[in-house]
Amino acid sequence: MIDKKTEIRGTVQLMSFLKKNSPKNIGIQKKGLFERKNRVIRKTFRNFSFHDDMHDIEFLSVKFIDCDFVGIFGFYCLFRNCEFQNCNLRNCRFTHMEDDWNGVYFINSQLRNVELDEGCVFNLTFGNCLLISCNVIGLNPAENLRFYNSRLESSHFEGLFYYEEENVLRDDEFIDLLFEDCILDTTNFNSINLKNSRFRDTILYKSGFIDCYLDDQCIQTTKKLQFESYATMDFQTILQSDELNDEILAEFFNIKNRVQLKDIISGMTTAKTFSTVFISYSFKDYIFANRINDALNRKGIRTFMWQKDAPGGKPLEEIMTAGITAHDKLLFIASENSIKSKACQYELTTARIKQEASWENVFFPITIDDYLFKVKKSQIRPMEQANEYSENIEEIKRVNALDFSEFNNRDFEEKDFELAFDKITDGLRIGT
Repeated sequence: MIDKKTEIRGTVQLMSFLKKNSPKNIGIQKKGLFERKNRVIRKTFRNFSFHDDMHDIEFLSVKFIDCDFVGIFGFYCLFRNCEFQNCNLRNCRFTHMEDDWNGVYFINSQLRNVELDEGCVFNLTFGNCLLISCNVIGLNPAENLRFYNSRLESSHFEGLFYYEEENVLRDDEFIDLLFEDCILDTTNFNSINLKNSRFRDTILYKSGFIDCYLDDQCIQTTKKLQFESYATMDFQTILQSDELNDEILAEFFNIKNRVQLKDIISGMTTAKTFSTVFISYSFKDYIFANRINDALNRKGIRTFMWQKDAPGGKPLEEIMTAGITAHDKLLFIASENSIKSKACQYELTTARIKQEASWENVFFPITIDDYLFKVKKSQIRPMEQANEYSENIEEIKRVNALDFSEFNNRDFEEKDFELAFDKITDGLRIGT
């Protein structure tokens, strides 16, 4: 006879249940973006079924055994030094883990339609797991994610970033992504530097690499694999990557003749030239912002402009955060309108967090009036946001802002605009 699972719906019901049954295993502290954070410490959940929203909660040194997680929306839901044994996760999304997940183990578990996005993840391990239609997107950083003897189907990894120092050799202890004795079936990797990642004795069946960086140690085999691989990589991945050896190209990508492969492809296309751009602007400055967006697109620069590219049916802050995470630079059109805009300030704060995590310059400001240099902290409203908004403004002022104020009207010389715009494209050119 199978024991009926104890059902928990949402954070409030969980905390109420714990207060009645194990008050020593919970706590409340002031930390992070919220004043109050619920914590569950050194607790074992066996045969529980969790549902609904799990917001603003931290699990520390918690074990989940034979548990189900169904339809969970985990907003600021954090796991540290936690273990999932024989668990099932279905239709779940965990997002905004700015305080990070760290030391999380999934053992003999199944994950279906599970997404991790917008946060920091360290030391995440999957052992003998099945992942179907799972997405790992926009984590910054994402370090030491390991998959052992697991199968991934129709899953997607995109926009993962790491703490990196130039010219420092790193070993397997600090690897970024590791797949060992795994099967990756129709699983794709998009816009990721995989030079410090390893696919070891792992089958890549109908899986692909798009705009990625590989090196000659990424894919390794020490034995005959049970099934054949049939992986693909796009031209950008080939151009950006180190030379893969002939055996790997033949076995995994069905490329039988590597001779002058890069030379042939470079004659057909070129490596990515420009950074991608998220345009931050006030809707009151739409005419100018649209002019800049059109000019960038004519140069072949990929952009995100809210009134043209924002999808429907999603929370506004979620769209902004995802867009900033997915693009290299935030081009901020600085004006009195945008500096006073709550949405623009949210975008600046998000970009500043990204910049601090990546140690790479994210901001590219241009001005269309002089308010950026005139506004004082004492003028900022609402007053409770003064510190945050002031830090955003000071960060923008640290970067040389191009003056486009003369083009913020209908009466200007097109040739003068093109000459000024060339400074934008020069600044967005990769390698400058």
